[in-house]
Amino acid sequence: MWDQTLTSFGDCSPFQSYAWAQYRRSLGWQPHHWIAFDENDSAVAMMQGYLRRYPFGVGMVWSEGGPVGDLSACDDAFHQAVKETTNLRGVYYRFRCDRPRHIEDSLRLTSQGWTMPWSPLTTNYTMTIDLTVTEEQLLKSCERNWRWNLKKANGCNLTLSQWQHPSASEIVGAYRSMENVKGLEEQLSETEIEQMLSSLKAHLVLYRCDDAAGDLVCVMGALVTGDKACLVLSATAARGRELHASYATFWSLIRHLRNIGVRQFDFAGIDPVRNPGVYRFKRAAGGAPIEMLGEWDWASRPWLHWFGNWAIAKRNRIRQAETALNRSTKTSQAQPKEIELQAETTQQSKLVETLT
Repeated sequence: MWDQTLTSFGDCSPFQSYAWAQYRRSLGWQPHHWIAFDENDSAVAMMQGYLRRYPFGVGMVWSEGGPVGDLSACDDAFHQAVKETTNLRGVYYRFRCDRPRHIEDSLRLTSQGWTMPWSPLTTNYTMTIDLTVTEEQLLKSCERNWRWNLKKANGCNLTLSQWQHPSASEIVGAYRSMENVKGLEEQLSETEIEQMLSSLKAHLVLYRCDDAAGDLVCVMGALVTGDKACLVLSATAARGRELHASYATFWSLIRHLRNIGVRQFDFAGIDPVRNPGVYRFKRAAGGAPIEMLGEWDWASRPWLHWFGNWAIAKRNRIRQAETALNRSTKTSQAQPKEIELQAETTQQSKLVETLT
């Protein structure tokens, strides 16, 4: 019933789906669902949030992709409903709304007590692809060099297939190899990957690419809800980069999504400053940049608002320092000769690690 109602909204997000809530539950969060109805008992707004409880009756609620629908419902009545349904004395609430930013929405949220956090968790920018056009038009929207790399990949004797029964250990190995080579902190834990494969199940469309020897050289996966899809898994091995496997894998994934009725594909965030290579790939693939309404927060008490932002900012600084140290250590050592992996996840998948 939740997904059926959710997909009736034009701004629905895969990260507001029931399956994503079960994924968060498996990682220790407590999902909550709120719906606003009008005088005719018709749903006008929805929001799915995930609760973490702390001592002294304090808790934090995080929401990805929501709210959807009429934002005027996110008023004092909603604030009171959150406190009552969570049974908390003090609550800090933050959401990331994936609908395009409009000044009317920003002014409305501000008037209702929401503020833009000074320590964001994710990016407020992404790229999307319209899948309602023909394959010929999709390919034409890609940059010339992107199409050339796709053509070269098609001549490299690659095997592309939908991964019906994915191996968590193979995906974990890809992430670990990438982290070791690049000196990065852990992007996804083994538990997160296992639970993602288990909880999302039919909502996850996963494609793998093997070379002539049958070795995995690229994997990409999208979370699908209704006619919307969002990239949640992507990794390319060093051998795959030589074979341009990411181009062939991405094109196979996009064609599959289009064939099953997906109308919009979301690249799950962009960061041209910190991750310029991935940004260029997304842009060259025909992605249209969008500024989302993004992150907003609210707290039942002023000190919770300050403390929530301070704690997140401190954690972010620690992670950045650890990453810089790891990279410095790796560059001073001999680089491995074996597989070098390049991977990315939705800012929405890194949040569990960040907030804990």
